Amino acid sequence: MRQPNWKSAVTFVFLAYALCTMGCVLSGPKYNWSENIALVASSGREGSKSLESGMHDDNINTYAETSPLIPETRDQKAVEAADKFSQATLRWIKPQTIQKIVVTCDQYELEFFNILYKDKDGEWQLLKEVKNNVSKAYKYIHPEPITTTHLQIRVPNRWDSRRVGGQKRRTVGEGGAPTVTYKKIREIEVYYAVPMEEPAAKPTP
Repeated sequence: MRQPNWKSAVTFVFLAYALCTMGCVLSGPKYNWSENIALVASSGREGSKSLESGMHDDNINTYAETSPLIPETRDQKAVEAADKFSQATLRWIKPQTIQKIVVTCDQYELEFFNILYKDKDGEWQLLKEVKNNVSKAYKYIHPEPITTTHLQIRVPNRWDSRRVGGQKRRTVGEGGAPTVTYKKIREIEVYYAVPMEEPAAKPTP
């Protein structure tokens, strides 16, 4: 009498489970993205309403540089961060829902950087710590939408670079280079998800 092949049975069960799981995922809600709401943000000093900036003008042929990180409080943590980072901040007059962020720069310009947002209490919260980025257009999609009026790209003044001397590493910012070097950002794009059946919403300031 032919004995049942237990390996085939296990394989069949596994494939059935995988197909069921895939079906559940594929049958979930689908989304597209809103229009780029960074176009209606300001990026000057706090309180500025100017929308003119080379880093969020929908043109990758223009750019703007990061600027000093000014401490908002006098505590030691804020002062230390100001010594270690430069920043680029987008501000909106009204709270915005954000979920997808795209940062475009020249290759190797931003190997390391942090993405932060302000919570409802006005405190900066880390959204994503980016390491060893070699892409010209870094894309990040947060699992859940976030509501905020401030989004910040925070760039360290020094980092260990992989790209200098083949596989060797060196610290950017040392070797005679200035301690603080501001970085060029060609474009920051910000989006939120909307259901596929709804048209992409127009950005509002």
